[in-house]
Amino acid sequence: MRSTLASLLLIIGVPICLGASPYPILWYRFSTGPNGALVASAIDSDQFGFTGIVTGNLTYSNNFTAGGKPFSLNATSDVDYITLPQNKQNARYLDQNQNFTLSVDAMPTGGTDNDQYGDLIAGKIISNGDGNCLTTYAIFYASSTQKFVGGVCGADGSTQYIFSADTFPLGSWHKVAVIYTTTAHGRLTRINLTVDGKSQGKLKIKDFVGPGFGSGGFQVGAGNFGNSDTGPHRRNFIGYIDEVMLGGIVPPPQSAP
Repeated sequence: MRSTLASLLLIIGVPICLGASPYPILWYRFSTGPNGALVASAIDSDQFGFTGIVTGNLTYSNNFTAGGKPFSLNATSDVDYITLPQNKQNARYLDQNQNFTLSVDAMPTGGTDNDQYGDLIAGKIISNGDGNCLTTYAIFYASSTQKFVGGVCGADGSTQYIFSADTFPLGSWHKVAVIYTTTAHGRLTRINLTVDGKSQGKLKIKDFVGPGFGSGGFQVGAGNFGNSDTGPHRRNFIGYIDEVMLGGIVPPPQSAP
């Protein structure tokens, strides 16, 4: 990424079994706006054309850097976020259930403290209603405990979330990842949360039913929850986000009807 431009990178790649290399599906590069300019839309720079929709006032900025790279947007305390609306085509790519990794660079600068799992940085949304299991997979930040949280919701309604063992105060950049793997026969599932390359907690689950799916699409920064993006449950991330990446398995081509 260019050091003078703000960029938000969303890659859905392919860590396929048997040693295959990741394959990029979606790439949002916010590299065209000067400092302070509004982010008008999330244009997909890759081959599938999965364009994200901006809600609120996301702005480019280059006042801070994360490891020599600029942060992408200022997700301040108003409700600013990006949504890739789900449809029949992209759901096949977003609904990962075997081996996938979600990672983000994030600098929290505040928090709503309205949800036990924290504010949503990025993830696949089941629904924006009420309840504990609203995301297929996601990464959060809980400002009340200064912990990152990550994991999946099971198709059985279980919440397989990990709270980071260490605490991470406001105002610093961190690379956070949730790594989900299954054995070849699908009997054993492992979920690992890492921050800055260090494991912060692991789950090992036998005969897991797999992640639950929904129709909420993919969100970066998050709207409110409670049956609408302006609902009563505020959990949008407050801070700065860069390099949101999702690696998974590319579905086979669909047959013509």
